[in-house]
Amino acid sequence: MFSNLAIDVALGLVFIYLLYSLFVTILQEMIARALGLRARILSKGLRRMLDGDRHRNDLGYFGKFTFFTWFYEKGWSVVHYFRPFADAPVLRKFYESPSILYLGENTASSRPSYINPATFSQTIVHLLRSSTAERATDAATIAAALEENGLGLGGGTLTHIRNLFADAGQDIPQFRIQLENWFNETMQRASSWYRKHCQTWLLIIGFVVAGIFNVDTIAVAKILMKDKTVRQEMVQLASSRSYNYSAMIDTLEQRHLLYKDSAFLRNDTSLKAFVGDTSVIGVYAMLRNDAGDARNVLGIHREFSAAQPYGLSHPYQSNGWMVLAGWAITAMAISLGAPFWFDLLGKVVKFRNTPADSK
Repeated sequence: MFSNLAIDVALGLVFIYLLYSLFVTILQEMIARALGLRARILSKGLRRMLDGDRHRNDLGYFGKFTFFTWFYEKGWSVVHYFRPFADAPVLRKFYESPSILYLGENTASSRPSYINPATFSQTIVHLLRSSTAERATDAATIAAALEENGLGLGGGTLTHIRNLFADAGQDIPQFRIQLENWFNETMQRASSWYRKHCQTWLLIIGFVVAGIFNVDTIAVAKILMKDKTVRQEMVQLASSRSYNYSAMIDTLEQRHLLYKDSAFLRNDTSLKAFVGDTSVIGVYAMLRNDAGDARNVLGIHREFSAAQPYGLSHPYQSNGWMVLAGWAITAMAISLGAPFWFDLLGKVVKFRNTPADSK
């Protein structure tokens, strides 16, 4: 069997990153649910579709510079967090439409985190139809609504919807298909926004977790290199748990806690899965057991005292800046996500167990 120090150390680190990335991902999902992140990103995408960017020219000359526009957009993000319909009259009408209103939970601030494309197109047609007097045909009514703009659509949005209606030959079913295609394209962009938010949260939570549990990659790597017993235990644990984590990853992906594709576009049932699904609760049990089996490596033991207020008593953590660097490396590794580390774990285990003469 092929085995050497570098492969064993890498295997131990990959396994540690997998465990903590699973743990941090579940924490991130809890925060996303608490903040209603999916619903807010959906609202952001719909706001851009229906109301456009009404503050594009507010900065004037300074709007040419990314530095100013970035802070300006962040400021409006804070405003929209507390006032989601600020300067968005069409978005408000959209969410107050019965076909959308009753998709959310029965709470004052609840908004759906998922909207079917057919529901979107139907709601837009209903809003247009109700914004003007009824004509002889549906097509004539929609045409008049777009001409009068009683709905109050933004300039760019109004032009685009008029073009979609013209491309459909003023045929309502074809017009709805055009609207659904537009919605799907926008939601693909919204999905990337959601992933960026998740990536940021994973990085922040990863650093906090690394600091709390003292998961210093640099020190852990030194321990694995110097301590043969710990290294062998980590290798055995990682190799024996590979199959179990395969089922765990599949379960979390099915419950949308982990995702490789656009989980944002699906029904948001992650909270119910987290609270009531025994397979997800089993994730915590396995992580807890594996953390105990891995002894001091998953989190380097601290000894708090007057001389060591932060508890960094391990000889490999005498330099505070190196400890911060080790935590930062851990956080960046965790932010790559559990699916990445699980795939890499399988490849490293397979490589390590392959006979040397076949390489």
